Amino acid sequence: MNYRTYLWVWLGLILLTGTTVSVAGRELGGWAVLIALIIAGTKSGLILNYFMHLKSERLLIFKVIIPLVIAVFLVFILLTFSDVAFRGGMK
Repeated sequence: MNYRTYLWVWLGLILLTGTTVSVAGRELGGWAVLIALIIAGTKSGLILNYFMHLKSERLLIFKVIIPLVIAVFLVFILLTFSDVAFRGGMK
């Protein structure tokens, strides 16, 4: 892999970080968490594929790890949205 690819990935990460900061400053209601998680997932995918060199790994590692990662991700989403949905002040 050449340095040009790393530069493009790095610029993409910078752009996504700017997008995260921009979205955090807006009132998007319940969509804010989902948008932040999508951006974070995209950034982590770029880091895993290019900087941790998982793009060139064998397919077996993805068959084992991807279902586990998706399961953990779904648990985090479920816990986050249930926390937001049932959050209330004490009276």
